[in-house]
Amino acid sequence: MQKPISIFVLAAIALGAAATVALACQVPVFRYALERWPADKYEVLVLSSGPLNEAAQASLQRLQTAGAEDGANFEVQTVDAATIEDERLREMWQQHQPHESPLMVVLYPRTAEQVTDRVIEAVELTYEAVDRLLHSPVRKEVAQRLSSGQSAVWIFVPCGDVGKDSRALLALKQRIAANQETLTVPTAEEMDIEPARLTNNRIPLRIEFSIVTLDRQDPQEAFLLAALAGSEAELSQTEPQAFPVFGRGRVLYGLVGRGIMPVTIDTACKFMAGPCSCQVKNMNPGFDLLLSHGWDDAVAGSMISDALPAESAEPVLLTIPPGR
Repeated sequence: MQKPISIFVLAAIALGAAATVALACQVPVFRYALERWPADKYEVLVLSSGPLNEAAQASLQRLQTAGAEDGANFEVQTVDAATIEDERLREMWQQHQPHESPLMVVLYPRTAEQVTDRVIEAVELTYEAVDRLLHSPVRKEVAQRLSSGQSAVWIFVPCGDVGKDSRALLALKQRIAANQETLTVPTAEEMDIEPARLTNNRIPLRIEFSIVTLDRQDPQEAFLLAALAGSEAELSQTEPQAFPVFGRGRVLYGLVGRGIMPVTIDTACKFMAGPCSCQVKNMNPGFDLLLSHGWDDAVAGSMISDALPAESAEPVLLTIPPGR
């Protein structure tokens, strides 16, 4: 059963926009998200029994370095297999036996409430597995385009049926081109900022959408494909998919099969290019991709928006909910 897009998601976007119009700033959502929405953190659990060998230690250090220094939005936690209390973790560890190397379990951010299973993958901790987690050509390209000021990058995932894929891609190309022509950015006066913040900005404020295609057969894209596929229930893998990504890698939602149509594409484009509601980030739809990118450095000196008062931090728990 395919799931084009929940009508409730569309309704929530429209209702949220209407309800907050009085509070909305005029900075477009995509730009405010780029400047002010830190990417939510994934959780990477490394399960092991006994001391790590040299190769495992090198892989673990690479993970810790990427999380701390390379701008990757995840946190690493090491877990002694002998102390595992979580039933799901214990089951995954038992299935991993008799491998002596550690098990790497990657979880969506806790803020990704729409996922039905927080576990994206559970694989042997190896250099190759860490490399697939940290890097992929598609994710790198998406981050670079967003950093340059593109309003959104659509990740298109073909299903392999030439007819379905060509129709979906054509519809996507036509509608994002039309939206790029008709949607406009606000003026400095409308945003109540000094004109120089626009005219001298290193990242021009503009409406620009683009598409990058993900090859399902590319091993470098295996983690990204798994993260997209598990982001919502009933995302059919036998239909083409399209995911609009904006800000610092936030996926708004997935369009599938016949759901890749003018009304859903237009709704996404208009939401991302519309005025920011200035609500807490996670009251808005979507989830963040795992990206290794220096977002703060990318936008330094290019701010258009003004920061909101800091929100109080909630405690973070590390238990894993049941699977599907």
